[in-house]
Amino acid sequence: MKLSKLYSNQPNLFQPIIFNQGLNFIYADIRQPKNQQLDSHNLGKTTLARLLDFMFLAKKHREQFLFANEEIFKSFIFFLEIRLATNHYLTIKRGVTDNAKIFFKEHETFHQDYHQLHDEGWSFSPPSFDKAKQYLDGKLNLTAVKHGSYRQIINYLIRTQEDFGQVFQLNKYRGKDSDWKPYMANLLGFNGNLVTQQYQVKKQIADLKTDIKNSSTFNKKNASEALSRVDNDLLIRTKELADIQDFVSKFNFHEIDQKAIEELVASIDKKIVHLNMQEYSLKNSIYHIEQSFVEDKIKFNPQEVQQLFHEANVLFAEQVVKDFEQLIAFNLAITKERNEYLKQELEENKVELSRIQDELKNLNLERAKQLEFLQESELINKFKDSNHQVSEIQSQILYLEQQKKAIEHVLDLQKKQGALESSLVNIKNQIQTDMTKVNNSKDSIFSQIRLYFHEIIMQVLDKNGQISVFLNSEDNFEFKAEYHNKKGIKTDESKGSTYHKFLCIAFDLAVTRTYLGKNFPQFIYIDGVFDALDNRKKQLLLEILRKYADIGIQIIATTINSEVQGLITPLEPSEIILTLHDDGQDGRLFKMPTW
Repeated sequence: MKLSKLYSNQPNLFQPIIFNQGLNFIYADIRQPKNQQLDSHNLGKTTLARLLDFMFLAKKHREQFLFANEEIFKSFIFFLEIRLATNHYLTIKRGVTDNAKIFFKEHETFHQDYHQLHDEGWSFSPPSFDKAKQYLDGKLNLTAVKHGSYRQIINYLIRTQEDFGQVFQLNKYRGKDSDWKPYMANLLGFNGNLVTQQYQVKKQIADLKTDIKNSSTFNKKNASEALSRVDNDLLIRTKELADIQDFVSKFNFHEIDQKAIEELVASIDKKIVHLNMQEYSLKNSIYHIEQSFVEDKIKFNPQEVQQLFHEANVLFAEQVVKDFEQLIAFNLAITKERNEYLKQELEENKVELSRIQDELKNLNLERAKQLEFLQESELINKFKDSNHQVSEIQSQILYLEQQKKAIEHVLDLQKKQGALESSLVNIKNQIQTDMTKVNNSKDSIFSQIRLYFHEIIMQVLDKNGQISVFLNSEDNFEFKAEYHNKKGIKTDESKGSTYHKFLCIAFDLAVTRTYLGKNFPQFIYIDGVFDALDNRKKQLLLEILRKYADIGIQIIATTINSEVQGLITPLEPSEIILTLHDDGQDGRLFKMPTW
């Protein structure tokens, strides 16, 4: 797979770029060296790399220049023509505004211009952005490296200046090693699937450890002992609960109530009934005695009778009146004597009534005490305590059962952890076996990459280039690219930015050459290819680039005229596919003011 053409729907602002199948230079020409306000590094060389990455369906992010300046680029639609195989091409259409809507068109003729083609004329438009990437992945068919998508290798083949800090780890992979190490292992010919499994198992173990830590407060280092103790407590509490529940179930309220009722009826209640009757009788007697004092008054006036008889001319009227007066006097004498007795009886009745009422009061108090005793008797209190204990023990049992479940859960997690740790050891052994096999094979992909890498560095810098792959202290894959002198001693050149960048260039070239002829991209983008190199080293590197272009690798490299002035053999006009300059906006990649 190679690049064929890049263009837009606004050719006056972004002119089409036709790529050679071999060597391609994006050349920046400094035309006004005395103008200190101009900058040859602000013409669009790196911007082109980011635009190509966008066309290979990089996700939208606000740092991408198209979206950081979306108001400027919102009307742009870009087209990338890719050569898939001989006489077979694929054009990708992607706009800035509706950037998730991707169109594809397959065609047999190269260097087409579809910027005016309506949507209906395109071969396929997937329903989603992820589907578009899947479709492109299938069309590119980059199956030479297993277990990876086309996006992962594109990230290495289109490096920007920020990606030359590390040979193996790109700037975008500053997070988890699991995001890039498995693919790098595959790329170098190792079993990256084992590396993926290793990271997955390690994460599962870490998650289990977190779950175990958060599961309970008991000593998880000896969960088995904790479980035994809980089982012992559960056994005791369950037996206690059974005994108390048995007592409660056999408790006979009827017998207790009946006995108390018989006792009260036989003693206190009988007395109360008897005294109530006496009280009633006394109250009745007192009432009648008091009434008799009122009714015993004689309502007879002898003078009135005498006057009546006189008016009636009754004979012996005076004698009659005299007899009545004597009768009244007799009755008064008798009534007085009777009242004396009644008063005495009344007084005695009142005393007896007061006594009876006091006794009734005392009996009622006694009866209340007996009822209170019935409610608070020792047997009842024991029953109440038993019910309280049932509730308390049930709560304890519930807590112990929950604790048991937590411990059993931890034991289960620890069992899984043990199985995963055993699996991890097995995976490590498989990785080590695979690593030994690949390292020892002279025909392996890794060996070829090593040889090409060393060859490039030796021809340009006259040093040994060494790539080593090993397991670090955590049993994870580790990759190193270093310079060694001819005695095999490591040198410090790789610490410098220029020589470190050259390690990246050599590595990318070596990988691309190793996979030449396989289902793998056959292009590489090198931003600032000659930056800060000695002129003699630049010439040697140019020879390497031309050699690799001749064997079928498409190389797209950016440079400025000040970096190539010392070359013995200058760049060929045919090798320069795009010239940028600092003499006005017409010299920029986008023919517009800088943003």
